[in-house]
Amino acid sequence: SITRFLRSLCDEGLLQWSSVSNSWEINVKSVEAEFVPDDSVGMLVRKILQLPEKTQLALKLISCVGSSCTESTLMLFLDENVVTNMKVKTTVKRVDEKRSPTNDLFPFLCIAVYEGLLKKEGTIYKFTHDQVQYAAYSLIPEDEKSLWHMQIGRTIWNNVREKDEDTVIFIAVDQMNCGIASIDSDDQRLFLAKLNLRSGGKAMSLSIF
Repeated sequence: SITRFLRSLCDEGLLQWSSVSNSWEINVKSVEAEFVPDDSVGMLVRKILQLPEKTQLALKLISCVGSSCTESTLMLFLDENVVTNMKVKTTVKRVDEKRSPTNDLFPFLCIAVYEGLLKKEGTIYKFTHDQVQYAAYSLIPEDEKSLWHMQIGRTIWNNVREKDEDTVIFIAVDQMNCGIASIDSDDQRLFLAKLNLRSGGKAMSLSIF
């Protein structure tokens, strides 16, 4: 919106109040250099980088799963430990080892909503534009993206209650498939293969109805 654009100009120091002229003054040349049409993603990246670190992390995690995500699923993986655990290569746990998610990043979503980067429709959080999702995703180093996807998929599966597994199996398996390059264990490959088989069976059962 116009309000968000003007706010971003103020944040960048391109729009300032002059007590001399008693009016707002704008540096047109700098605005043209900073906000050329082809650099809309760059503008969004700069905007995201101005947010609190935990809001940035939340946006990057959500960008991995797509343009939208349900609140119940976000509660399973919107956790700072998802990134921390990448260094220790968290594995998919057995049912009896599952833990309750901390979802410590969830409160920071309200900042992204206020800034116009996310919108909440019922129980679904959505990026306000595909370019916002792209900008957030671009902040993840290219050589780490596979691991981010794998950790998100594993975290979702580890945290969901056994009776609710079918509600998240598609997104969990999709994330782990996107991160398959980061698997270095035959046991984990076999486990993912079994999950894919289960997911395929679920998809077929749904298509029948």
